Amino acid sequence: MIKTLRKLTIVLAALLMIPLSSCNSNDDSDLDSNSDCEGAICTTILVRVMVSITDQNQNPVALDSFKVINLENGKDITVSLTSSELEGLQEFGQYPLIEDGILGFNQEQNIQFKGFINNQEVVSSDYTVGTDCCHVGLVSGDIALTL
Repeated sequence: MIKTLRKLTIVLAALLMIPLSSCNSNDDSDLDSNSDCEGAICTTILVRVMVSITDQNQNPVALDSFKVINLENGKDITVSLTSSELEGLQEFGQYPLIEDGILGFNQEQNIQFKGFINNQEVVSSDYTVGTDCCHVGLVSGDIALTL
């Protein structure tokens, strides 16, 4: 049952990362500008890319805390969660890597996820994430991690 739920969660997360609309691509445009995105029709769904962490027996790992760092400038871009949101995610070993609104339009960033238990780093993984005119998505990196 838990394996089925975990697989369903991963499949749903992957489906949410499929671009829901496209923008005009112009190599000469300013990638920080939203001028190419003015005509984009976007959904109001908040897209959040999640990292799933399990142990060797495929049990979810409850991290005490986690951080997401922009590797290009060292900025902490960790998604803010309430304590009840964190508790709910810990139960399933699911943690937000990035969500809509953190990066600008049409950008790619190299980021690093770090997870901690008892103030000790237990997991670290690098990713490339990108945005289109509407939503963030995973470009590269493994979102299913095993400790």
